[in-house]
Amino acid sequence: MVVAKYFKRNIDLTLAVIFAFVTGIFAPPSPFEIAERLNLPLLLLLIFLMCIVAGLRVSGFFSVVFEKFFHGYVKSGTLCRFFIFSCYFSSMLITNDVALIVFVPLAISTLTELRRIRLIAPTVVWQTIAANLGSMLTPIGNPQNLFIYSRYNLNLGEFLTVTAPFVVIGGVLIYVGSRFILNVRLKLSKRREKVLPRKKILFLIALFALCILHVLHIVDFWLLAIIVFPAIYVVDKKLFLLADYKLIFLFAALFVGVGNLSHIPFFQNIPQYVSGNVFIISLLLSQIISNVPATVLLAEFTNEYSPLLLGVNIGGLGTIIASMASVISFKAYVESRFCNPIHYLNIFTLYNVAILLVLLLYYYFQLNFTMFWYK
Repeated sequence: MVVAKYFKRNIDLTLAVIFAFVTGIFAPPSPFEIAERLNLPLLLLLIFLMCIVAGLRVSGFFSVVFEKFFHGYVKSGTLCRFFIFSCYFSSMLITNDVALIVFVPLAISTLTELRRIRLIAPTVVWQTIAANLGSMLTPIGNPQNLFIYSRYNLNLGEFLTVTAPFVVIGGVLIYVGSRFILNVRLKLSKRREKVLPRKKILFLIALFALCILHVLHIVDFWLLAIIVFPAIYVVDKKLFLLADYKLIFLFAALFVGVGNLSHIPFFQNIPQYVSGNVFIISLLLSQIISNVPATVLLAEFTNEYSPLLLGVNIGGLGTIIASMASVISFKAYVESRFCNPIHYLNIFTLYNVAILLVLLLYYYFQLNFTMFWYK
């Protein structure tokens, strides 16, 4: 009964499991093939990163950073932009999901306390856009990036060459858009200072740096696992309970299902239809099934990592389900005291589509300019 309720609440995971099961009927995988498709190092690295960042979050590290920046009188526009660009920059390292989990509730509670209810919806929408675009920059910024980085065996330079221009343009667009947020003088009440567990925070940051060294191909994964797994257990074994295992199971089911699909004769001609259209297909597919499943599905049929990387990341803008991070912030908003879901969805769609169109124009301008230059 508990399992049934869990799958009912998580429809994306349910569909992924059904997909793996149905495709397995037509192309039954051997235990060895399943083990090979699961990509255990990638899944374990995701768990390690989730646990480490969860440790920093529950320690109060992020809220103390906010309190150090803001006290006394402050302009509302400045305050909202702090919340927005906290998501933009932090998502590059702690993922878009975690950035929103940390800073959206903080923004909602602060603006509610200041009785600036009308500022909540636009701020949360811009936070969501900022997290989705900021996380595009780095391999560890979001799950699809880490998957593409691992699958195509990229180095950091290759990755940043593709993503950096779009992240910079996205940041400029976010700043311009956020300048229209109402700018009035506010007074923040002084909060009781929290005592941070400094040793624990420093230890977690060291473990995080070790994970980064693995991403940069400096530290072997199994050496990383031998160090990080017991270290997290010693620091706080409860952190293992805070990882997003739904995402891990979603990845696992998709890995198996897509592997099965590629062995079904009917689907083995897909690469010829995908070739040359990876960007637009991945962008459109993300609007319907979200960018993580779209990434895993299309990666099986193409070696064009650049348009795939851009398609699924830019494709995180648009509909509310294009990126699961967007659903996280929407849920946080609708649980707030003075929420207006229809108003939120209206401005969410408006802002997302506007930035999506600008980035699309830049993508095709860049593509045509490159083709012209090399002629």
